[in-house]
Amino acid sequence: MFMTRYNILQVGAFFILVHLTSTPLTYAIGKLFDRAPLRHSLVLIDTLEGFSCIFYELAYGPLAPLTLFTGMTISEIASIFYPLYQAVEKILYPKDRLEKVFA
Repeated sequence: MFMTRYNILQVGAFFILVHLTSTPLTYAIGKLFDRAPLRHSLVLIDTLEGFSCIFYELAYGPLAPLTLFTGMTISEIASIFYPLYQAVEKILYPKDRLEKVFA
């Protein structure tokens, strides 16, 4: 964003806006997936991160701030599901077999 002549205050405001926007969306998606199977949530992580990368790639020209904002918001929403990787790991590898797996 600095290469497109934004100053530090504009970049900071942009990041604040992304976090403020992602907060209610994170809550809503978390409520939807409260009872969903773990595998659906893991697929959702990869799908959302893929979409955010697509928006990052499209971030050029006059619509760059909008596409960057969308990509960052999607990435923030995907980040709430990251702890599910540890939950799946605990289910797949019980404590007695976990030492063997990591050895």
